[in-house]
Amino acid sequence: MRRRCSLSFTRFGTLYCFQTSPVLYNMRMVVMGHRGPLQLFDLLKLYNEDSVHTLCSVFDHEWEKQQNNYKERSDLEDDSGRKSLLVTSKTNAGYSLLYTLWKTFHPSLIKIVLLRLSSDLFSILVPITIRWVILFSERQAMFGWTGYTYALVVFGALCCGAFSQHHFEKRSRIITANAHAILSGTVYRKIKTLSLSHSSRWHSDTSHREDMLGEAERVAELVVTLACIWSSPLRVTLYLGLLWAKLGPSVLVGVTLLLVLIPVKSAVERKAKQLRRTHRVIREKSEQLIKEMLHKYQALKLLTWESWFFQRVTESRTRELEMLRIQGFLTAFSMLDSICMPFLVIFSSLGAFVLVDDGNVLTSSQIFTSVCFFRLLRPPLLEFLGLFSVLKQAQQSFCYLEKIFLTEDLGTSQFLTKGATEESSADSTQQPCDECQEKQNDSDEKRDHYHFRNEFREACWLYLGAFGWHWVSVCSLVYLSVCAVSLAQDGVLCMWTGEAKEVQGLDGWKELRNSRLSAYALLGLLQAFLVCCAAYCLTCGSLKASRTLHTELLSDVLHLPVHSQKMNTRKLMQALTQDMQVIDEELPKHLHSILKSLLDVLSTITLISFIIPVFSLAVCPMIILLLHIQSRISSTHMQIRNMEANPAVSLTSLARVTQCAEASLSGPEHRAVCLKHCLQAFTQNLLLKYNTINTESWVVLWFDGVAGIVLLLVSLILLQTQPESGLVALTLICSFNIKEALHYCPQAASVITTDMLSLQNLFDSAKAEKEAEWTVNYRPPYDWPQHGEVKFRNYESEASSDGTPALRGVHLTILKGEKIGVVSRQKTDTDVLINSLFRSVEARSGALLIDNINISRMGLHDLRGRLQIISQVPVLFSGPLRANLDPFAEHSDAQVWLALELCHLKESVQQMPAQLLHPVQRTALAFSFGQRRLLCLARALLARVRILLVEEPLHHVDPETEDLLQQVIHAEFKDCTVLFLSQNPLSVLHTDRVLVLDKGQAVKFDAPSTLLQQGPLFSQ
Repeated sequence: MRRRCSLSFTRFGTLYCFQTSPVLYNMRMVVMGHRGPLQLFDLLKLYNEDSVHTLCSVFDHEWEKQQNNYKERSDLEDDSGRKSLLVTSKTNAGYSLLYTLWKTFHPSLIKIVLLRLSSDLFSILVPITIRWVILFSERQAMFGWTGYTYALVVFGALCCGAFSQHHFEKRSRIITANAHAILSGTVYRKIKTLSLSHSSRWHSDTSHREDMLGEAERVAELVVTLACIWSSPLRVTLYLGLLWAKLGPSVLVGVTLLLVLIPVKSAVERKAKQLRRTHRVIREKSEQLIKEMLHKYQALKLLTWESWFFQRVTESRTRELEMLRIQGFLTAFSMLDSICMPFLVIFSSLGAFVLVDDGNVLTSSQIFTSVCFFRLLRPPLLEFLGLFSVLKQAQQSFCYLEKIFLTEDLGTSQFLTKGATEESSADSTQQPCDECQEKQNDSDEKRDHYHFRNEFREACWLYLGAFGWHWVSVCSLVYLSVCAVSLAQDGVLCMWTGEAKEVQGLDGWKELRNSRLSAYALLGLLQAFLVCCAAYCLTCGSLKASRTLHTELLSDVLHLPVHSQKMNTRKLMQALTQDMQVIDEELPKHLHSILKSLLDVLSTITLISFIIPVFSLAVCPMIILLLHIQSRISSTHMQIRNMEANPAVSLTSLARVTQCAEASLSGPEHRAVCLKHCLQAFTQNLLLKYNTINTESWVVLWFDGVAGIVLLLVSLILLQTQPESGLVALTLICSFNIKEALHYCPQAASVITTDMLSLQNLFDSAKAEKEAEWTVNYRPPYDWPQHGEVKFRNYESEASSDGTPALRGVHLTILKGEKIGVVSRQKTDTDVLINSLFRSVEARSGALLIDNINISRMGLHDLRGRLQIISQVPVLFSGPLRANLDPFAEHSDAQVWLALELCHLKESVQQMPAQLLHPVQRTALAFSFGQRRLLCLARALLARVRILLVEEPLHHVDPETEDLLQQVIHAEFKDCTVLFLSQNPLSVLHTDRVLVLDKGQAVKFDAPSTLLQQGPLFSQ
């Protein structure tokens, strides 16, 4: 209560102050998120100009203006005798949509352009100012105010560059989120309009809906890209000009090498894309198998075929992991490209510079300038070379989306007016649709789930244990070696410049040059080898973790009770498919990023502390500060990302809401409620994205500030201690590079946190309550039951979680070979009998004996394997027909054919192309409903059981087939105990005795003739 009061005071007493200062509000939100769960009203609110209603109004106004202007021009062209090209020309160009987005966001886009320009300029200014510090240390004998000035200029340039880059990235992401909200809302209205006018086609065309939403997302991302498309050519020109001033034509060697290797990179990317497509096909087949397993779970359990399905899913999973293994080896090339390519470019250019002329001697300032600008050159050069594909993709996306928008009138004003009115009014009489309510319930469950920090830690340890502690150790060691070699490469170059001053004569210079180039090349080869080892270790460890976690999860799922509150099909499906996909594909990449970033920071700090020991005094406070910031932000960021991923506010889930609003039986009021929830989803989604962007930008800015402080301290200490210029250059290179490593640390940590949520879902599934053991020490005789005598001795069962009532005080005996009819008013009464015999529910008191053996003493497989049931809805699984009858190949083909012949199915199966091996999933229509019941009967014949349960068929089963089934049962199961379960007393008059159940109690049990003489069976 005290905490709530303090939070209320914070919310209402200082709300205006926080809302007017986003920095303070971010700090408040981080503190609240670390202390407890966040709610939507705790988040930073959208500005009015960033709200969905305002953005959509501006966009629609500009779009309508653009259409009216074009119509006027088209009318003038018609009057002058020209042919009007209203839709064709516009859809071929896409300029109308592009111009409309420009008019909607042009104030923000102008700011983006200016921020991009300032960020590009500061990216050049920072290395230049650091070069001045190196030159100052070479020429200045004493440290004075000039040194302080240089150090402060470096710090100021770094801070200004970080501030510009921070605001550029933040505003870019906000504009992208706003554009996505606008375009997705317009696409939704277009879907709604076209569905209402062409319901028969659009109501089922979900793939077209997904394409439209996907194009809306791509176009939103292109808005900022096209506005800053000039940045890459500008940066490439500036970097090349500065490198040319230092190295001359030698710089072209490295650039040429970079250009030559680009086609190789493209070929590898195409191969990886092809492998991903193949992997996607295999994964879809696995998902279909898992989906079938969960949907037919009860039949699978009662047949004791868990091991068969476990083997099938495992084999499919093995094919998936093989594709992941190949993709993991291709990861080695991407790691070589990102880590070793800068070295290769620098080595070739510097080598050409010193070898082309013996008079070319490298200085410390040249080394630093070359290394920094070569590392800065690679990203914009790759962007510059990809501009053509970006422009082509932009044209296609804009044209496609504009063509959709121009199909017919969207009814925009109606959407906005009605949505805004209903959003502001609290209509308590209307309830949300079931779909929306279900999503909200799911979101509440998820929100509660993600606040268990202890479980989150346990999930992390679970993954590391599955990864293998030996692989964890080897990966850490190899990655640390990669970082050490990278520092050693810079060290060789910087030490080279110091040794060059002491060399006398041309021969000494050549010997030093050749030895240092050789050492530099050997370090490059060692680095490439270690990178390949790191990729191999990461691939092996991640595959081991994926295989172990999937196997354990699948085993846990198959051990769940038939009827359990924990048996949530949707959540289990998500854990076995979506969450496992994250663990398979996303988590290894993010582990690589965070491990490399952390080790880069640690190795760099260690090297700086070795060169200037006094700096080690600032290491511990800096690390504590970084960990404090990251720990405070991780909980808040995790909660916001969790709320953003909610189905209730996710834009990707609006297709289901769209179907709800478009239902042909839905009235106007129902569609209005769905429309209201859709608009709320857009608003909340944008609000959560806005807070995610602000939170991530806030923590990155803090880390950049720490990097600036590190560079300032290093500059001041170096200028005061006056070390050798090579050491100054090496230390400043390390200090400059630590900014990039620290910049990626919070981003990598945030995505790792999000990935760990999938692990937490697996952890929760593993903790679900399991059913009894499949096998125990006590095993019944091999030929049990010999007679099939069933005895209930004052038996009472537990209540089932699916609503089936419990058996209460049942005391009766079913003799061997008897044919018993079990009737009840409700099917739940017969279901509870099935659950008791198969031990889907356990006994509370009393005993249930089969051939005088208490079934509670034995394992579930020993019990269920000796029973068979022909369900009301017969179940056939995907795969060969023979596997549906004999999955473990315990019988010969002759025995299988004999069982089919006894069930009058032999001729039908012989007419199929593959006969016994014919796939069932492709011939579902080949068998009628009655024939599928006969196949289940053939399954029971092969099992040679002594107790058979037969449920009443559905009404659409043809009577001839059902009579045939009865004849086979009476002929082939005449020595077996058979229980016919029905709600129709007339269908069980052929039995020896009839058991009448009512609300879990046995109210009558006698011969059918006796019960008919007493009156109606359901008289009580």
